[in-house]
Amino acid sequence: MKAVQEELKGAAWDARIELTATETKELLQELQNFFKLTRQLQKINLEKTPATYYGSEKTNTLREDVVQPSLPLDVSLVNAPETDDSCFLVPRIIEE
Repeated sequence: MKAVQEELKGAAWDARIELTATETKELLQELQNFFKLTRQLQKINLEKTPATYYGSEKTNTLREDVVQPSLPLDVSLVNAPETDDSCFLVPRIIEE
């Protein structure tokens, strides 16, 4: 249980979120329930089930690739909070 709790803290740090003790306890319970379900799924006998690559038997589900003119630059940038002359400006997220 300690290892799972440490992994949860690491995942929260990676996601840049802070979890309260109550949230941590609830998430640990949800993780335990999830792992119980996966153990049940692992018990299913799939030996006679053929392997599949796609979940659907449909073919050619992609649309036709048609060349079309792109949006004008001013229309593309109209709803951006901040822009340069030709780019979206976003906050820097990489730490130094």
